[in-house]
Amino acid sequence: MSDHLDKKSSTSWREKIRHAFAVDAPGPAEPTDSQRVVVEKLLVTIVERGMAQPAGIFLESWRPLGVLTGQGMQALSPFAGILLDQNAWKEVANYLDKRGAILWMLQRMDELESQREAKLRERKNHQPPPSRPSV
Repeated sequence: MSDHLDKKSSTSWREKIRHAFAVDAPGPAEPTDSQRVVVEKLLVTIVERGMAQPAGIFLESWRPLGVLTGQGMQALSPFAGILLDQNAWKEVANYLDKRGAILWMLQRMDELESQREAKLRERKNHQPPPSRPSV
């Protein structure tokens, strides 16, 4: 009987720590709905201002440290709340805690940049040719 109890208690102990050191699956990490709203707004703003390339370089350089970036943002959240929307800051920080967050952001920013470029080409193609000055 005591063997059975020992096995049961060790099983529950093992189950408790089974995922203690688990990491997120490789690849892009999908944001939650609330995170997607904030991150999407941030990425759209970056792309609309024509800053996708510099932002992409910045994100790519920080990709190995993505989780630390999220943790740093968590630590700075009391100060960021003074200047920015604290809920948005926390959503981005929580999202960056995921292993594949930066990869997803880079892919989504590429999609938004492609859409932006397609719209610019469309506008350019529908403009009348420049008029030639008469001599």
